[in-house]
Amino acid sequence: MGCILVIAAENSDENRVSPGERYAKTYEINMLRCIFCGYCEDACPVQAIVLGPEYELSDTSREKFIYTKEKLLEPLPPDVQARLDSKSKDSK
Repeated sequence: MGCILVIAAENSDENRVSPGERYAKTYEINMLRCIFCGYCEDACPVQAIVLGPEYELSDTSREKFIYTKEKLLEPLPPDVQARLDSKSKDSK
């Protein structure tokens, strides 16, 4: 169908992104091609994709209908973000 693009990359000891062997380096959902079939929801191993009742979409440009991983991720809780920021400052 071409509505989802996933490009995998290997985890390494130096750059561990997820607990598995690989992670989604690029993850995009093209909502203009989505037919709300639910296959992505069924295939997601951690139930991170959930279809909702919203199906009528409108915007001013086609690019806004490409949902990237960054756009889909929920922000970290403030305490977790603060710990990560302090760790990155300590390592520099």
